[in-house]
Amino acid sequence: MSFNHKKKYGQNFLNDEFEVLNKIIEVSDIKSEDNILEIGPGQGALTSMLIDKVKKLTCIEIDSDLEKILQKKFSNKQNFELVMGDILEVDLKKYLTPHTKVVANIPYYITSPIINKIIEHRDLIDEAYIMVQKEVGERICAREGKERSILTLAVEYYGEAKYLFTIPREHFKPVPNVDSAFIKIRLYEDQKYQKKISEDLFFKYVKAAFSNKRKNIVNNFSTLGYSKDYIKEILKKIEISENERAENISIDNFIRLIELFEVSK
Repeated sequence: MSFNHKKKYGQNFLNDEFEVLNKIIEVSDIKSEDNILEIGPGQGALTSMLIDKVKKLTCIEIDSDLEKILQKKFSNKQNFELVMGDILEVDLKKYLTPHTKVVANIPYYITSPIINKIIEHRDLIDEAYIMVQKEVGERICAREGKERSILTLAVEYYGEAKYLFTIPREHFKPVPNVDSAFIKIRLYEDQKYQKKISEDLFFKYVKAAFSNKRKNIVNNFSTLGYSKDYIKEILKKIEISENERAENISIDNFIRLIELFEVSK
């Protein structure tokens, strides 16, 4: 069945290439008892690799033109469920059970909103193995340096990210302008950072720290109303240079800084 790819949905489907698909299955640590959520199955290249290996496979697809293609391929499988709709609007609580694992080649133009939705449903989703634009994957998984951003810290607050492998653009149809990355996000069960600092406080300071990436941490934290001299005193307590930029500060040091600022109030 022929299919015309739609730019409005960011459709760049992975070709039926056994090598890449098999590597995805391998690094995603697929087990027979897994309940899997696939976001944007497309024409079912990855779906066909997952369906016979897992307990339940729930696919969410926005493009109504793909419904017949997917139903024709997989409707005879009892563990297959197709939900037609926008992943950002679908009520996942209706379809997912606790300890669900996401395995997907997601639409790149809504990468951050999808990751945010996965995080919001961490009571149902334990981990996500997702394909993203290479540059975004590097940013999410960066331990230090200019790639780090608010998105990096947001993921680190709720879980642990790992860059798994790169997929060259030639493996997709139509061929995109960028290479891709396959990454893993494992969400913390113990809420290790949430127990230390509330979401509101954490993101208040992180957003301020990254408010101007050209400026150092002293200048950026001063937007919160603290004097620069006082900020320098706090930084000195945990041996962070006053010329340091937010991108080079670890999440643990961010937590320590926030604790010091808040205790002083």
